[in-house]
Amino acid sequence: MADNEDKNPKGEPEEQPKEQAAKSGAKIGILAWIIMAVLITVMAGSGFVLGRLFAGSSSPATTDPSQENPPTQEITPSGPDAGSKDTWLYKEMKSVVANPNEPGAKRFVRAGLNLEVSPKLSEEDFATLMGAKEPFLTNWLNLYLKSLRLEDMENDSDLRRIESQACDAFNEILFPDAEPQIKRVLIKEFNIQ
Repeated sequence: MADNEDKNPKGEPEEQPKEQAAKSGAKIGILAWIIMAVLITVMAGSGFVLGRLFAGSSSPATTDPSQENPPTQEITPSGPDAGSKDTWLYKEMKSVVANPNEPGAKRFVRAGLNLEVSPKLSEEDFATLMGAKEPFLTNWLNLYLKSLRLEDMENDSDLRRIESQACDAFNEILFPDAEPQIKRVLIKEFNIQ
């Protein structure tokens, strides 16, 4: 009698279990693909969001690799005038206004600098040099400030880093193959609006 259960009234074996197995297998296969697609989408989206959160550069974007700044280091006086306190300030540098790297924000930074110059260089010679090279210094400072985000300019350590990087870059621009003559860059004005 057990043989009669597997056959339909015409005496043929039933195909229902095989059809149900095929349908449930197809449903599992489709469900697996949907789950994989959702996981891939979620992982790609989270990778994009995390990349945007942690991305960013605090160095100026330059197209010429020779203009990139080396790691900052504090310049200490050396030579016969190492202990001399006869440095002087160059106060004639024009202020720079730049928009920081903040998409969608309509903010700007106004920065004015004083340069502490070595006593080895006279004020007249340095003024002549600045007359020729100040556009290059202004350009560097403008690009540098445009590359910074507002959070890169918030506290004292950020401003000291800006001073140090400006000092290194200015010495490289003004005295490319000579001993650095700018001892420090001092911020006389730094306004964020």
